[in-house]
Parts: sequence; structure tokens; C-alpha cells
Amino acid sequence: MSDMLDLNFPKKNATEWLAAGKFFEFKKFQIFYIQEGRGQNLILLHGFPTSSWDYSKIFNGLTRYFNTIAIDFLGFGYSSKPTKHTYTLMEQTDIIETFIEKNALKRVKFVFHDYAVSVGQEILARHLERSERKYEIDGAVFFNGGLFPHLHRPTFKQKLLATPILGAILARFYDEKKFGVAFSDVFGKNTKPTDKEISVLWKLITYPNKVLIPHKLLKYIAERRLHGVRWKNALLQTEVPLLFINGGEDPVSGSHLADEIETLPIKNKKLIRWPNIGHYPMWENPEESFKEIYEFLK
Repeated sequence: MSDMLDLNFPKKNATEWLAAGKFFEFKKFQIFYIQEGRGQNLILLHGFPTSSWDYSKIFNGLTRYFNTIAIDFLGFGYSSKPTKHTYTLMEQTDIIETFIEKNALKRVKFVFHDYAVSVGQEILARHLERSERKYEIDGAVFFNGGLFPHLHRPTFKQKLLATPILGAILARFYDEKKFGVAFSDVFGKNTKPTDKEISVLWKLITYPNKVLIPHKLLKYIAERRLHGVRWKNALLQTEVPLLFINGGEDPVSGSHLADEIETLPIKNKKLIRWPNIGHYPMWENPEESFKEIYEFLK
């Protein structure tokens, strides 16, 4: 079938992304999402510090086959960015489950990347614990992300920004140039983002008016350590078919993570390794990413 797949699909720019999206309310916050296509429900969840637009290169391909929904987590992209908020992965999971419930989705497939892999693990953990499930999970794809705290290698800058007080001070000096350098570092040698892409991503990170809260969002690194055992068990115990796509050149969660996944007794797993791709496979290798997601989840 994959030979027949049309890989020629247009990509929405960030303005079109916003224009095509909607908002739903969680507590008193506005959560942005974009929903297009028809068929089985597919939810795409993004990483730190970017937004759902990370999926823009494959979104229009997926919408041909799935009811495709990409959501901006609280504090990211076009969603509300309260500056005095304590951000947690648990609350982000509540937000996603609220969306599923509000839209009465009974069966869902997921794609998780980076920050969202922890939300994915929490979703799988809750799914295992519930005697009565509100929805079923028919499959999940995990791109690069810190699935196991002992293997997660945050960049030096991330570690500094995650430090209490110091992080808040450093955040004030965080700018597009510094972001661009750090961001490019996690990409493959031959698949670096362009200056223009970095500029747009920076606008989304600081949308709507230069909001800078990376130090608040980075608390997730500590949260991963806290829930590490629960989240590892979720992967080991789930019956949900899991596809892991790993860009091996990623210094944060690249080939060293794939090695670990390979050895673990995860039930219905498939692992795909792309040695020359970095931390953002769906951005660096969109056509193949789309193909693999489609093949696995169709």
C-alpha cells in the first residue's frame, strides 16, 4: 500500500495553522487545537518548548486517513500561557483526557513526541488502572523523548533553566538567537532547521506578546524522575500496540534510548531507527514519518 501513498501534501504555515484552529476551555484557560480529516481519531501531541505546529509537515497527509487532532499543551504555542501557574505533566494529561471526554471520542490513536512522551506514559498508566474505561486506545507512536529518566540527557541550558530562581533570571535573557543555537543542536547533521523556521518557532514559543516561561515548563524534568517507575511500567504492561521511531543523532534521547527500548520486553512494540535523523523526526524526515505512522495506525 505504501507505494500508492501520495506524499505530496501542502504544509500549513503558522498563521494558517492558527486560522484553521479552535479553542476549548480547561478550567479558565484556552487550549488551542486544530482538527481536520475524517476516519479514526488520531491525536498528535508535541514537545518542549515548541507546539502542535511541529506536526505541520505531516498533518495534511494524516488528515486524508484520520480525524486528525493536534493540541497545544497549556503554556505552549497558541494555548493560554499563565505566568504564575505551576505546570505539571499530570495536568497536561488531564487536559488531553478532558478533550477526549468533551468530544465523546470512544477510540483514539496517539502520536507523542519529547515532552508529550511522558503524557503518553501517564495516559497508558491510567488506561491500565481503570476498571471502566471512557475510551479505548488503538495504538500509539512515540517519537524521540525522555521515556526513562536515567537515559534522558537534557541540554546544559535546559538544566540551568530548570533550576529554581536561576531559571527565572536566565529566562529573561533567553532570545531567538540562543534558542536557535540550542534547538539546532538536537537535529541531525544534515537536517538542521532553517533560520526562517527557527524564527517562526520562536514566535510560537513566545506568542502572543513575548511570553517567556521556559523555566516554569521545564519542571517536567523533575516530574519524570518522580513518576519514573510508574511510567516505565506503563510501557511494560500495556497491551496497546506501540511504535517507537527514533532519530539516532539526537543527543537528548537518540540511539542510547533506542538501545534500551530494544532490550525491554514491551509487548506489541515495533522500533524504527533512523541513524542520521535527530530529535525531530517528523520535521527532519516528514515523508517517512508520515508513511510509518500511517502503516502502523491504519
